[in-house]
Amino acid sequence: MVSRHLPHEYFFLNGSQSDGPVIGHIDGRPIPARIIDTRGSRYRFVGLARRDPRGRLDVSALRRNEWLVAPDLIYVAVA
Repeated sequence: MVSRHLPHEYFFLNGSQSDGPVIGHIDGRPIPARIIDTRGSRYRFVGLARRDPRGRLDVSALRRNEWLVAPDLIYVAVA
């Protein structure tokens, strides 16, 4: 269920850089295996975000330490 009370913008990592091999493509864009954010924190790809029938992202399905990266990619923080 998509929450109307959780703006999806709060869950996006902005300014991230690719780090590692490309493991696939979505809509013609590469999916990096890993990324690094602007503070140097590292994340690894774990899947695609779900959308409801109206096209809204289901941020309530994200687990602890998971973040969104456009287009609808989910990455989890790694130690």
